[in-house]
Amino acid sequence: MTSRTVMAPPSIPGATFVGSGKCAQCHDDVSHSFDNATHAKLIAEGSNGQEMGCESCHGAGSLHVKTGGAFGTIHNPTAETCFQCHLDKRGEFNMPNSHPVMSGKMSCSDCHNPHGGDAVAQGDTTQMESINSTCLQCHVQQGGPYVFEHEASREGCVTCHNPHGSMNSKMLKARNANLCLQCHFQQNTSTGQIMIGGRDHGSFLSRGTCWSAGCHEAVHGSHVSSSLRF
Repeated sequence: MTSRTVMAPPSIPGATFVGSGKCAQCHDDVSHSFDNATHAKLIAEGSNGQEMGCESCHGAGSLHVKTGGAFGTIHNPTAETCFQCHLDKRGEFNMPNSHPVMSGKMSCSDCHNPHGGDAVAQGDTTQMESINSTCLQCHVQQGGPYVFEHEASREGCVTCHNPHGSMNSKMLKARNANLCLQCHFQQNTSTGQIMIGGRDHGSFLSRGTCWSAGCHEAVHGSHVSSSLRF
């Protein structure tokens, strides 16, 4: 027999489970798009799965239904609710550099839409576009437009950043030139030179990070330098 961790829904004192169908009667604006949501996979058919669905995150809904939606009769999910399933994210948000979710200045729903699509806030576009547009809601300046764009921006902000938390400054995935070398690395096998943009960068890499050694400081894009120097 396979053992598994069972996550208990939020507790609503005195309430019993009514099933997601009851929720849809009033919350049609949410339920009509929920079928294509990642979280819709939680729903299970039959009486054994009655607790799965809306009430997995919002708690048992009988009192909410009975009182016509009275305040305090249903659970409004917080980050702690999300952490019940997304266990790894609690650890990431406790890293030295992270978005201020643990301090209560942000919530998971600022970036994620739990009720539609692939759980990103701007879920009406393609996946990569929606990730970037979610970040650019707050980080407007980094979105440009630039005369000379860093191609990594097209790949998505998460190419370089871990949005939930990192040991590195600015939530970067790596703290040094190894971050850039994920994409910018061509080695001359005969000489051992590290060729980037047709130039040997072996001596440059020892000076510090690509963006702090006075070489490529305009990491998101530049209006004057095709090499993103400033």
